[in-house]
Amino acid sequence: MRRFFLLLSLGFPLLATAQAVGFSLEGGFYDGPVELELSAPGHTIHFTTDGSTPRPDDAVYRAPLNLRRSTVVRAIACRDGACTRETGHSFLIGEPRSPFPTVSVAVTPGMLFDPVRGMYQEGPNTDRSSWKRPGANFWSDREVLAHAEIFDAEGRQVFRSPTGFRMFGGMSRLAPQKSFSLIAREKYGRKRIDYPVFGEKGPGKFKSLVFRNGGSDFGKGQFRDPLMISLLEGWDLEKQDHQPAHIYINGQYWGLFNIRQKITRFFLEDETGEDRDSIDLLVHNANAQKGSAAHYKRMLDYMRRHDLADEAHFAAVSRMMDTDNFMHYQIAQIYFDNQDAGGNIRFWRPQREDGRWRWVIYDVDQGFAAHDPLAYRNNTLAFQLEPNGPFWPNPPWSTFVLRKLLENPGFRQRFITRFLDLLHTDFSAARVLSRIQEFEYIYAPELPRHFRRWDIAPETWQMHLGRMREFARHRPEHLRAHLASVFELGPMRNITFRASAGGTLEINGRIRLGNDTLTATYPEGLEIGLHAIARPGFRFVGWRGIPEGEARRTLTVQEGPTHVESVFEPHRHPLADQLIINEIGAYSPGTGDWLELFNRSSVDVYIGNWVLADAGHEFRLPPMAIPAGGYLVLCQDLRKFKRQFPGAPAAACEFRFGLNRRRESLALYASDGAYVDSVTYDITPLDSAFTMALLMPDLDNAKPRNWELQRGIGTPGSGNPFYVESRVRAVQAYWLRMGLYAGSLALLLLAVIWRWRQRRLARTGK
Repeated sequence: MRRFFLLLSLGFPLLATAQAVGFSLEGGFYDGPVELELSAPGHTIHFTTDGSTPRPDDAVYRAPLNLRRSTVVRAIACRDGACTRETGHSFLIGEPRSPFPTVSVAVTPGMLFDPVRGMYQEGPNTDRSSWKRPGANFWSDREVLAHAEIFDAEGRQVFRSPTGFRMFGGMSRLAPQKSFSLIAREKYGRKRIDYPVFGEKGPGKFKSLVFRNGGSDFGKGQFRDPLMISLLEGWDLEKQDHQPAHIYINGQYWGLFNIRQKITRFFLEDETGEDRDSIDLLVHNANAQKGSAAHYKRMLDYMRRHDLADEAHFAAVSRMMDTDNFMHYQIAQIYFDNQDAGGNIRFWRPQREDGRWRWVIYDVDQGFAAHDPLAYRNNTLAFQLEPNGPFWPNPPWSTFVLRKLLENPGFRQRFITRFLDLLHTDFSAARVLSRIQEFEYIYAPELPRHFRRWDIAPETWQMHLGRMREFARHRPEHLRAHLASVFELGPMRNITFRASAGGTLEINGRIRLGNDTLTATYPEGLEIGLHAIARPGFRFVGWRGIPEGEARRTLTVQEGPTHVESVFEPHRHPLADQLIINEIGAYSPGTGDWLELFNRSSVDVYIGNWVLADAGHEFRLPPMAIPAGGYLVLCQDLRKFKRQFPGAPAAACEFRFGLNRRRESLALYASDGAYVDSVTYDITPLDSAFTMALLMPDLDNAKPRNWELQRGIGTPGSGNPFYVESRVRAVQAYWLRMGLYAGSLALLLLAVIWRWRQRRLARTGK
């Protein structure tokens, strides 16, 4: 019955077995007018060109359509009172191309623009005495039928289907360009929007997508929300992807939107892998959007009744919610100065015994100086800790959880330290200014059309770019002052951290310096965790600027500027360059990738826990030894390799990364990180299986001239071809020399005998 639902709801039955209407041209971009033919043999075709859903009483197709401007053609084929599903194509004629995707949406015009019932209109029931316009049609959550198409940056149609269409957003619905969402449902057409809108690394299909007008940033900076979310890369937070796109509605250009994922159970399943039907998803003040709020309310009740300064009570809460996730969520909202943090709240948990509450960060475009050029001075930390707001945007319930967690000394210390660390890294002025410039570069060429469409002055955009840059420059210094004030910290001190070549310096388990320098500001008395980590081939030898100690230690911030440097030195294994990489099979489809080690020393070498590494991977060798003068083969696929080379010695190691057949850097390190051997190649590969073989085992394998490219599957576990051939020739030359020597002796002996006989004959006179 589901396949009949749509057309039956429109008042006519569906021809289940009929073919859809054929179009002589695919939807897409065209430079000039096009002539379009429709076909459905044996049927009457009804079509629309104004975006309307086609019905049996619409125009009958009788002759080719001449399209001179951007148009969405939607059509059905009918016979004996029954009709096919609709088919639609968007013809974007004379429209400029863009590096952004383009989305064309067709909706029956009256559904959007009718003065009485249109969802884009205020309508007759609006209360115009309030700026919020209560009662306006655009506050509707009604879902209507639409036709949607997505075109990629090359103009190719990558998705086409009828979908559901809904208005979306809060106060942003007051803007002339209104946000909306598209929902894929089987009763309309496709069950999913099956195209990787956010790139190949993102999800490949979606139940719904949101097309945001910028929210509170409409007509201002346009990219505040995606900018801020982009600063949280690598954070343990659920967050939306974004993709700017040009939108057409019923063939008319509708401006630039940001495509976002809608935060639903489907979104959480895509982000986390949890079953979408087994989660609790809450919004705002514990309102259940999916599942139940019972567990969350029990947690709040526990927090009200217990002092979280007690570690046992804090541990109990930590089993109910992910406190680190919540800490990062709050730090982000405070740094952004999001003035709507108390309104846009989504949090969720898996419905299982160990399921903990986690927070989703989204819709932060009321931050980053959207409304106030001096917002970088706002003490949002105190604002988010206010026990009695009393109303939006920080009512007591919205600040309660953070206030309770900060009762715990350990959490409070982590919160302060992590916040200060982030002000030096992810939220540093240099990084944020660089990210603003990246977004400006992407958006600037695409905004003039949008500005003309909505009568926005380009100067306004430039002004908001300036505001965002000022916020980026000054926000860290003010937040450090706010942290010191709210938590009564000591005076701020500058510390310069540096890691010498050969290793990294890890600060507080989060900041990593590699042969570079960071000047950071921390309050006096704060404990900072330091960890010196040597890179393979080096070892940690000590500290400069502070008393000597172990590689992992704690530094207490004291009065006066401080310089701290972790020092490393080269570290070579005693058998460096004696155990060598001797042959490499980087392109052998029948065997998988492999490489051969050769021990040219006079002792057996135990290589358990040694490391084979390339530029991005490490593989630890299992316990085994290579005998003096012996070989060991490391292979990517042991089964395939053994099938081809059953007698190869000790091919028992399977490294999980492949070898690049064009260029690669490989290195071997002992278990303590000491350098053993390395090889780098940059070659033009052969078009069939080949290997790279060291010409002679006593040559320097770091020099490309000492290697030879050879066709075939190689000789793993035995001498390389040139070496073997050289030895054979040497033996042949030896025996040749020995043969010549023996022949000369025989001739000499014959000559001596002949001369002796001649003399004897002479004496006897015979």
